[in-house]
Amino acid sequence: MSLEKPLVSVVIPAYNVETFIPKTLESVLKQTYENLEIIVVNDGSVDKTGDTVENILANQNRFPYKVIHKRNEGVSVARNIGIENAKGKYIKFLDGDDWLLPDAVEVLVEACEKNNCEIAFGGQDVATPNGKVLYRYDETYVYEEGLKDVRKVNKDFLKGITYISLNSSIFLKNVIDTNQLRFTKGALFAEDNEFISKFLHFSRHAYILNRCIAVLVFRQNSTTKKATLASFHNVASMKRLRRFFERHNEQELVKILDEFVIPSAYAWTIGNLAFNGYPFLEWVRIGRNKNIRNQILKAKCEQNPTKMGKQLSFVKVAYSLFPELSYVLLRLAGIVFRFKSKNK
Repeated sequence: MSLEKPLVSVVIPAYNVETFIPKTLESVLKQTYENLEIIVVNDGSVDKTGDTVENILANQNRFPYKVIHKRNEGVSVARNIGIENAKGKYIKFLDGDDWLLPDAVEVLVEACEKNNCEIAFGGQDVATPNGKVLYRYDETYVYEEGLKDVRKVNKDFLKGITYISLNSSIFLKNVIDTNQLRFTKGALFAEDNEFISKFLHFSRHAYILNRCIAVLVFRQNSTTKKATLASFHNVASMKRLRRFFERHNEQELVKILDEFVIPSAYAWTIGNLAFNGYPFLEWVRIGRNKNIRNQILKAKCEQNPTKMGKQLSFVKVAYSLFPELSYVLLRLAGIVFRFKSKNK
C-alpha cells in the first residue's frame, strides 16, 4: 500500500432523514481513515435534512465536503449525482439513515490496496435506531474471508449465499467510470443489487471480510417497509439484470437468474407484502396468480445455511402447501419483528 492513502468519496443520498442523518454523519466523521471527502445529495427533502447536514458539516474541519440540494427524483438519481461529483479513487456509498463502524473505510481500502481488488465488502447488521441489534450479519448470509474470484462472488451473490450491501462495500471508481455504470432511474427496489452485480461483471477480484462493516437501521415508517405493489420493482430490476447478462453473452449467469434470482425476487416481493401487512384478500389474489405461483415454487433458498436461509426454506414449503398459511406466518413474523424493534 502506498504511503499516501488514496482518496475515498463517501456518497450519501438523503431524503427526509433529519432525525437519523446526524448519527450517519457522525459515523463518517469518526472514521479512522483520514483521506475522505463527504458528498451528501439532499434529494428534495421536505423536512430539515438539508439544514441539518449543512450545519453538521460546516462545524467540522476534518474532511472536505459538498452538499448538493436537488428536487426529489429518487435514490438512484441521487447516487448517480454523487458518483459524478466524486473525486476519489474509491467510492463508499452510505444511506442517509445508516452508519459505519469506526474502522470501516480503513479495512475496506486496505483490503483493496493490498490485494489489487476492485471491490471489498463485509457484513451488515440490522439494528433499531438506538443501536440495538435485531439481526447480526452472520445470521443472514455467509461471509468466507479472503481474496476471491469475482465471478464466483457474483454467482454466490445472485444465489443468495452471500450478500453485498452498498453500505458495507467499497468500489473502485475507475470501473464505474470506464463502464459508465449508473443506478437505474426510477427503480425503487433492488437497484443496488443490479448495480453491484454489473460492477462485479466488469471486475476481476473481490475481497470478503468476515466481520460487520455497517449497520442498517430498521425504521418502522420507511418507504421500503410499506406494503405496496412497488415491491415488484425488485422483480423488474432482476429482469433488467438478466437482459444485461444476455447482451454480454453470460449464459451461466442468465441461467442463475432464471433458476434462482427471478423466482426469488417474486418470492421476496410476495413475502415482503405479507410481512408488512398487505390486505389479506388482495394478497391471496396475487399469491395465487399462476405465473407468480410457478415462479415462487421454482425459487431455491436451500443454498443459504444461515438462520434466515432456514426460515425462508420453511416459508417456501408452507407456501407450496397452502399459500394462505405462508401469509399468516410472514404477517406474524412482521408483527413480532416490529414489536421487538420497538422494545429494544
